[in-house]
Amino acid sequence: MTDPILQKSVYLKADPQTVWDHLTQATLMGKWFHPATEDLSQGADFTLTDGPGGDRMCWGRVEDMQPTHYMRWSFTVGPLDGVMTTVEWRLEPAIGGTRLSLEHSGLPAGADGFGLVLALDKGWHGFLLRMHEL
Repeated sequence: MTDPILQKSVYLKADPQTVWDHLTQATLMGKWFHPATEDLSQGADFTLTDGPGGDRMCWGRVEDMQPTHYMRWSFTVGPLDGVMTTVEWRLEPAIGGTRLSLEHSGLPAGADGFGLVLALDKGWHGFLLRMHEL
């Protein structure tokens, strides 16, 4: 049995720069995900909250940024007890917009962690659906 990896892709009616801005700018992240305390930048730690000025929901570090094409985070949420996972974002130009793909790896394996994997899967699904509102 392999470790779980979440993979999702959506087609968005927005150009790659607009999608990139929504992935990296604090003021825009809250429109589809959790608000960031500051813009995301290469090599910097980030914190996402449950609302403007709210409690920390998830956090990590931006490990790699290739503007408008690719970004990789170390990433954790409270139920992971500080264990870091990896989130990779890929943006590809598509006719009429952008294909945005997400891969979330390093997730807990085994029956004990499966509930968290299901919750993250559902969460990413909902967050990416919100991207259609760009």
